Amino acid sequence: MKTDTNKSGSNVGHWVKKSLCAGIVMGMAMSASTAFAGMKFKEDHGNQMTPFARIAHVKVVKDEYGNIDREETYKETGKVAAAIANYVAKYDDSDESGFPANWIVGGTEGGVLPADAIMQIPSPFPVDPENLSLGIKKAKVLDLCNAYYAKQALGVAPIAGTTKKVVNGYSHAPALPCELAVWNDDENIYIDMLDPNAIFSLFFTDVLVSADMQDPDFAAAITALPVAVKSEIKTMVYKALGEAGYKYNTHDKMIGPKYKTVEELFEVVAASPHQSPFKHVAYTKTSGESFAPAESAAVAQAIINTMSIHGGTTPDGRAPGVHDPELEAILSEPGKNKWRSARHEPLGLPGKPAKNWVIEACSPYYAKMAMGTGMHHATALPCEISVQVIDTDGIADSDGNFSYEELVISYLDPHFMLGALFADMTDDEKAALGDVPGYILDDLQDIVQFALDSEVGGLEVGVSFSYNMLP
Repeated sequence: MKTDTNKSGSNVGHWVKKSLCAGIVMGMAMSASTAFAGMKFKEDHGNQMTPFARIAHVKVVKDEYGNIDREETYKETGKVAAAIANYVAKYDDSDESGFPANWIVGGTEGGVLPADAIMQIPSPFPVDPENLSLGIKKAKVLDLCNAYYAKQALGVAPIAGTTKKVVNGYSHAPALPCELAVWNDDENIYIDMLDPNAIFSLFFTDVLVSADMQDPDFAAAITALPVAVKSEIKTMVYKALGEAGYKYNTHDKMIGPKYKTVEELFEVVAASPHQSPFKHVAYTKTSGESFAPAESAAVAQAIINTMSIHGGTTPDGRAPGVHDPELEAILSEPGKNKWRSARHEPLGLPGKPAKNWVIEACSPYYAKMAMGTGMHHATALPCEISVQVIDTDGIADSDGNFSYEELVISYLDPHFMLGALFADMTDDEKAALGDVPGYILDDLQDIVQFALDSEVGGLEVGVSFSYNMLP
């Protein structure tokens, strides 16, 4: 259900008293007899899950005396990430591995080479503490996309084997696509992923508590989806490493904060300001006219251009991290934040009536703070914003056409991300970062609003709303 944020009244005391695990939560939420995202996950890990999974590691590079060569090891992390990206781009997985559909590397649209689509997430840690001239470590992060699974997760297509779709699927777009990270310490080069089981358990709680979960076929099918996604990504990674000639160890190791009960999932959602992983803001035109589907892409690009572009210049000639002076003056840490889009164009995820356009926003200043709590958090970055136009009444005209009255901009809420994915921080780290999510969200909203005012125009003041994510 869509509700005005100011009127939403869910509270922990109300839902804790409910019977949470008996009939409504069947597959991805966990109780004594059910497991997060399927029985295979329970067999491997018991009644718990974490947001991150370590799926492989490669040994560090050593010199002739058996000591780590930190410079060459760091270079090797880039080569490992490139090997994975190149493999995913090279093969049609439906033929190569028998998957239902092919995977692609996000960001390769428009002829971008797979290795160039890898994001570099900065940390505060030096490549070599004994040679600071080598600079800082950056985790290599890949976006992996599969239209077959994304269409189901985003409500464009029914969950396989059923006739039911994820309701309000577009609202989950900032939680996609799947992310994979490659980084190193002095022991190994790690390949970690944002665990799909966690994604579907933490970011899709509205599905977990929906009436659809009382349908055994739907519950079983949607439970199987993240398990399949994880299995396919692991298969591609292992094949990529093997083809590139790497000796590697396989894992399915839980990394990060552990969740042991469904109540813990709901608690972390309820603790966020909007009682949701997301913040949604709807805009209408001052003229009263509807939006054309193509307008969502134009708005997303306007936001990117306003934010600045990593590795490129904006149409008005600004370098990465450089903003209009009027905008910079209202952002947190002026001159330091250096907000930019990780990509020249938004990622286009399956959607209706148009693609869900996802902007990946990064501030090196804040990214270093987050990564300072542990580089295993890399796949929780960067910040994501999605843009879509929606039909609010579901009524078609005489020709069967729908009108799209609202433009919805959705944010992956940094407050939720800190509380859910960074809960393994120390108390000192939590205290140091306590106000940072607010600064980040305010910055992102200020950038978006500046883009809407200066580049788009003709919109009413945005109205925040939410979908019920709790019982």
